Amino acid sequence: MKRLKKLIIINTVLLFISVIFVIYAIFSFQNFINQPNSNIKKKVYVIIVPNQSVLSISEELQRQNIIKRYDWFYYYVRLSGKSKDIKSGVHVFYTNNSPKQTLNELIGKNRNDVIFSIPPGFDIKSIAHRLNRLGLDGNEFYKLANSKSYAYKLLGYHAPNMEGFLGAGDYFVEKKETPSVLIKLMFELFKKDFSDFADFNRIDKSLYDKVIIASMVEKEAKVNSERPLIASVIYNRLKKSMLLQIDSSVIYGIKDFNGKLTLKDLENRENKYNTYMHKGLPPTPICSVSYESLKAAFYPAKTDYLYFVSKNDGRHVFSTTLKQQNYWVDIFQKGKK
Repeated sequence: MKRLKKLIIINTVLLFISVIFVIYAIFSFQNFINQPNSNIKKKVYVIIVPNQSVLSISEELQRQNIIKRYDWFYYYVRLSGKSKDIKSGVHVFYTNNSPKQTLNELIGKNRNDVIFSIPPGFDIKSIAHRLNRLGLDGNEFYKLANSKSYAYKLLGYHAPNMEGFLGAGDYFVEKKETPSVLIKLMFELFKKDFSDFADFNRIDKSLYDKVIIASMVEKEAKVNSERPLIASVIYNRLKKSMLLQIDSSVIYGIKDFNGKLTLKDLENRENKYNTYMHKGLPPTPICSVSYESLKAAFYPAKTDYLYFVSKNDGRHVFSTTLKQQNYWVDIFQKGKK
């Protein structure tokens, strides 16, 4: 009887301790969720890549001193059921935010953010227009992104501007963010993709040319499976010293393009981007690029194709001879059968 009584007392004590521990754990967890990470406010930008795991994100946030405990934050995100709502892209965080505020930033619910996207295929001018519409300084952005000295400062290469090196993706930035910071963020996002193919510590002409090719692929291709094929056409024509005859490059060099490419445009030698008149690559990239276009520029398909023509449905027909090309042009562009 005494033994049973003793056992009941022990179990009661253990249960009491367990209850106290659970209450303490719940209180500590709630306190962690809602308490500011720090008394010091510091702005930190972090890139979240597509399909990045919650654990990896949590570890990165702790490394950046945005949260104190990556493990607790990981469980908080999982328990919240919002892990699938996390948005990839460039996010602004503050070191004095609570984990709850940090999660709201990750899922795009921070009302203090300016949120915008740069689609692959946008050029500096298009990005500047979008920034202006959002209340950011697109005019100053345009000037700085076209500054040779600023481009050299970031790239370490004598490029005329930052065209092609502004990362396509989603941005969650501070209101009134400066153009200089925006360009640096876009460049960092670009480097995330580029680093899968080459070391970016020092860019040279060969790597710069790869970005030019990727930008032309971006403008010409609508279907990912065709990007390596279009890249192969560009490389094959370069090897044979053929004119590239890429329409999108010509269009980029036209100051106020009205949407219709004319014979006069194609015969204009003053347009340095006119690949119908000037051999080799255009002077610079012509737009921001996707990961798939970069991959195609580094790993083109092995083909003998020298030509391609649009089927008017987003896809192309590829040819090895001019005779074949003319046949397909008659069918798809001139409506002949």
